[in-house]
Amino acid sequence: MKAPSNTQSMHQICLSKSRDGDALVLPTEADAHVRRQEKLLAESSLEISCPRGAWPKDSHLSFSPHPMIVTERHNASVQAIHDALVLAVTHIIERWWTDRGAKFPQRMPLEPQEEALLQWMDTLDSDTLPPYRERRGSWRPDFLVEKVTDPMNPSLTVEQFRVCEINARFCCNGLLHAAHGQQALSDLGAEEKGFAGATDPSHLLNGLFTLFDPTRPLHLLKSQEAGIDIPMFAHYAEHLKGVRLAFIRPEDLRLIPDEKAKLGHRLCCTAKIPGNNNTEWFVYNGETLEEIHQVGLELYQHELRGLSPEIMRALAVRCFNDMRTIFFVHDKRLLGIIHQELDDLVHKHSVLTATQAEVLRQGITPTMLAGSPELDAFAKQCRAIPTYKDGFVLKPIRSAKGAGILFGDELTPEEWEAKLGHLRDASIVPGQVEYIVQRQIRQIKYDVFMREREGLQSNFLIGTYHAIHGENLGLGVWRSGPGRICAISHGGAWMCSVMPTGLF
Repeated sequence: MKAPSNTQSMHQICLSKSRDGDALVLPTEADAHVRRQEKLLAESSLEISCPRGAWPKDSHLSFSPHPMIVTERHNASVQAIHDALVLAVTHIIERWWTDRGAKFPQRMPLEPQEEALLQWMDTLDSDTLPPYRERRGSWRPDFLVEKVTDPMNPSLTVEQFRVCEINARFCCNGLLHAAHGQQALSDLGAEEKGFAGATDPSHLLNGLFTLFDPTRPLHLLKSQEAGIDIPMFAHYAEHLKGVRLAFIRPEDLRLIPDEKAKLGHRLCCTAKIPGNNNTEWFVYNGETLEEIHQVGLELYQHELRGLSPEIMRALAVRCFNDMRTIFFVHDKRLLGIIHQELDDLVHKHSVLTATQAEVLRQGITPTMLAGSPELDAFAKQCRAIPTYKDGFVLKPIRSAKGAGILFGDELTPEEWEAKLGHLRDASIVPGQVEYIVQRQIRQIKYDVFMREREGLQSNFLIGTYHAIHGENLGLGVWRSGPGRICAISHGGAWMCSVMPTGLF
């Protein structure tokens, strides 16, 4: 394993043996005893930040203490993509129902009850529901890394980040893993070696707590999803921040008529939160209840579909990951909408500069929507050239964790044609898997050392960054595995990043 000759390229280092400005030591160049010691120290730090029992499936044991080293150029690339992405997404969502000419509901149709809810939300005054630009919630874009020609020097290549999806259904989205992983690198002596964490863990955690009011009771509505960060969040919120918190299920919810309430009722649940002298508990129809003032949702779309319209409206004005984020931003079709809208966002709406539009053209994976002219032309090319599909993938529009992705080069032309046949119409059917088509990014493989038993591997990396209410909080974790799809929830290894400070 050799350090890249281009110091601007990302690569992995052995933190305890490296020194900024002197020598960057690769993990394979360090003694096995040193690597084991780093691993033990990192695991100790992670379990100080969060007790072992709260780490889902012992995911902290999959953390590599050997960080990726990134530069200001990488951070600037993420920031440029983020700044343009926030402007584009916000403007599109805020004119979704009012821009008749754009026909967004026809290009990216939702299920009828979802559309009804979002249209109702669009009629609310700002005291009841703030405008989207003030309530964007938690986003975690995932990006892949591709090698492209350096526009400043055509004889060289650079790493291009390409956002392939935005995880926004749940509020934590791996943020606790990123914060605690960055803290572990600090505890391993990153600063003393002349490195800075690519992301400040306190900035991540403080950002998360701007989603809600920590002085008021907090309810977390869950059902089938076991959760990745949510048990970690619960521990941090309760034990370190003193938040009164309770997990509830859909069957615990109650609507109580109240003429004084803004919507004519109070959203309540069967009593869960102790420790407040029961001052907020009351009895109604023989049940002891408590009012829900703010709630985090960890429900899948089919679980939301099972709730009544009245309950959904009550949740919509109280959940701190906005329903507009859940139904629009998490949907991978929005990436295709952004691509289609870039010219208008520059020339018609003056939302983006030409430079920002180009940043998004390069920084978002090309995405085609069902029923679109782009997909129709693509299907014709696939019929004319059977191998054309090999450079593309089909992705379920609302999945996460890599679930359900189909690679064109793994399907027969007949199977691919059958899948595209279902995409002639933009409409979606409740309970049926719907897809978008994305170009298969020609990902760079990196030499990484994640676990002793596996040794040196040549793997793809999936990068992440975190944003709360439109603010970029910094790089998240890098996921790594030998396969094309990698998820921490399925045993994938992960690591964080450091940057040289130039102190030595």
